[in-house]
Amino acid sequence: MRWRTIPWLPARPWLGAQRVHIRPSRAGLAFAALLLALWIAAVNYRLGLGYALTYFAAACAIADMLFTSRNLAGLSLAATPGHPVFAGSHALFTLRLINRSTRPRHAIRLAVTGSPAAPGLADIAAHGETAVSIGVATRQRGWVIAPSVRLSGSFPLGLFVAWCHWQPEARVLVYPQPEQNAPPLPWLAGTVRQARQPGSRGGALELVGVRAYQPGDALRRLAWRQIARHDGEQLFSKQFQPDADAPTGAPHGPYGNLMLDHADLHALAPETRLSRLAAWVLQADRTGLPYGLRLGVLTLAPALGASQRDACLRALALHGSQHDLPPAQGMP
Repeated sequence: MRWRTIPWLPARPWLGAQRVHIRPSRAGLAFAALLLALWIAAVNYRLGLGYALTYFAAACAIADMLFTSRNLAGLSLAATPGHPVFAGSHALFTLRLINRSTRPRHAIRLAVTGSPAAPGLADIAAHGETAVSIGVATRQRGWVIAPSVRLSGSFPLGLFVAWCHWQPEARVLVYPQPEQNAPPLPWLAGTVRQARQPGSRGGALELVGVRAYQPGDALRRLAWRQIARHDGEQLFSKQFQPDADAPTGAPHGPYGNLMLDHADLHALAPETRLSRLAAWVLQADRTGLPYGLRLGVLTLAPALGASQRDACLRALALHGSQHDLPPAQGMP
């Protein structure tokens, strides 16, 4: 890939030579001691070949210092955030090392600062790029910033180590961890009671009849009396519709809209409330219910689809945060 075809590449290399530090390695210190011994022997015994060997080895060390620094300097660095994750899992970041020069880069070590994990090695071809993925454990909801990384290399001879530190400008959104064994969606507990009392004014659903069973109908909607009359040869499902006398905006059941309200869970701890709402959002998304979310002053209108799910989870992740407020629908 030619660097001129990458539109988001900075005009100048981010990693200039002034950002690269260099020091002798352990092998370099041992090599320096050897050079000193050779020079002392050449002086004491007046060996012309000893002088030549010493100066040649010193020139090789100087050239190695230059090439070790150039192997790292001039790289362009970019970071790509991963997809949002739930708390307790790993947030993934993709770090891109881009080589704009005509010479390849070899054996570049990339390590996360403060991490005990072994550093990864990357080779970058001329006018090419290499992507390296790193994972960060998440413990709480909100934004997770990419950790700083250390780039280093000792190519070609290993006598010097060049390194630099890089703070990638990327972040990943962490959703609240869904509550395990969360209770059913709020309308499920009242569906049977409303079906048995079609004339009730307090319910939001009214039983209007039965129909033939369709794949995907919930087992709780099976009309067992009609099934028994047909000796189980045919299945029937109860059919509901919103009560005509129900107040406007009341939450509906299987065939209506569901509004998940943060204020209804006031008896739970703050983070537990968000975890339960996250579990309910996933339940409603799987069942195909139009659902919305009321979270303090923020209200997301009932809708369906991945954009609605992501918008609700984003609102839960950023609840109480002074950063971004989620849009009414979808992700930014």
